[in-house]
Amino acid sequence: MTGTETASGRVKAIAVPIDVRSRASLLNPDYQDAFAVETGEEVPRDAERWIREVFESAPALVRAFLRTGWSLFGAQLGPSGSPAHVLGWQIGENHPDWIRLEVFWKLGLRANLVLRAQSSSIVLATFVEHQRRAARILWPTLILVHRCTLRYLLSRAARPTVIRKTRG
Repeated sequence: MTGTETASGRVKAIAVPIDVRSRASLLNPDYQDAFAVETGEEVPRDAERWIREVFESAPALVRAFLRTGWSLFGAQLGPSGSPAHVLGWQIGENHPDWIRLEVFWKLGLRANLVLRAQSSSIVLATFVEHQRRAARILWPTLILVHRCTLRYLLSRAARPTVIRKTRG
């Protein structure tokens, strides 16, 4: 499966593209996934604006759910309003067409989110590394929530009404 196998606005699970995988800072992730969505039109937004749209423009209740859940499991989050963070995840590297967010959990889990923005599509990939037994036990219990949440956030961010509001 490739990143081009998406219908407009519909999020699809895809194999992690090689160019997206090469942007992760984790050398040997224990888990990885990727989702792609076609925006349906060319959208003049860079990767940072996309990732902020995905996470920071979600409804307040969803943002609170995410931060609370991450914090409960020991995520070392930065301030929400910081330009160096996206909903608490640190910006590890930032380029016009891709961005990497990073977070470390006290229980020994490291994670990267890599978003690649192209003219009319985005790909968001997750990379997780287990550094302790607790992380190996916990992460599999969270995968379903993780996948459902990312699908929701991506489909919401790619809606034409959201795209029109954030053009610029």
